[in-house]
Amino acid sequence: MENSKIQNFKNERDRLNKVLSEYAGKTMKEFMGLDYRCYQTGALTEKTKELMGLVASLVLRCDDCINYHLMQCLEKNVSDEELVDTLTIGLIVGGSITIPHIRRAFDIWDESKTASFEADRKAGFLKVAGMVKDVLAKEQNPRRALEAVCLLLKNNVPHYDWVGYYITDPNKPNELVLGPYAGEPTEHTRISFGQGICGQAAEKKTSFIIQDVSKETNYLSCSFRVKSEIVIPVMDGDKVIGELDIDSHKISPFTEEDEVFLEEVVGLTKTYVKQIL
Repeated sequence: MENSKIQNFKNERDRLNKVLSEYAGKTMKEFMGLDYRCYQTGALTEKTKELMGLVASLVLRCDDCINYHLMQCLEKNVSDEELVDTLTIGLIVGGSITIPHIRRAFDIWDESKTASFEADRKAGFLKVAGMVKDVLAKEQNPRRALEAVCLLLKNNVPHYDWVGYYITDPNKPNELVLGPYAGEPTEHTRISFGQGICGQAAEKKTSFIIQDVSKETNYLSCSFRVKSEIVIPVMDGDKVIGELDIDSHKISPFTEEDEVFLEEVVGLTKTYVKQIL
């Protein structure tokens, strides 16, 4: 997060707090201590309190306060959906005058998530893999489980803009059918083996990493915003029973670590794919 706005804010805040501590009297220091203790876990969790603080900061239109609570929300693993709900409440309470602050909040949130993940991609994938295992341990319904995994990957890996499973049609074994996904709707609900990146991966029974889809001739475009794609087949013996498909709005975002991570996810979700067949 070396060059992110939130890191720059943190560095400047730390510097100013040192200046403040040199001048602050007893009463001011006691107030600052109370502020810290107030956000510790009590009847409400620390995450809930930070979200409440974010709403109050937005209504008061205090950008420094908003940035601080965004920083804390990142550390508390607040999801995109939780952030949207929180800022929506602030919008309802504070009115349209808060919209410029919301724009900046989303911009900082997006940049900070990316910077944090890229700072240690291996650790990031390890963390997300653990979250996938937790989701699968709680959800036994195969379709809901795969939907939850897709949403989790999309929300926690910054360069994953569309995540979905394609399932091999048991009645048409050379055709893929769109399964659970997270992201914008796609017109490609059925793909023949050999057609597009997904079809080629199924036909050749191997993973495909396309860093720039504009250079591909056999490619099915889902959106003009999609710049790259990675597809990992779900194998049952020598048979392709499905695929995990990831689209990104960035050129060349995928590394070997992505492939290793997604192969692990495929291994974890293979049983659920088989149950959907």
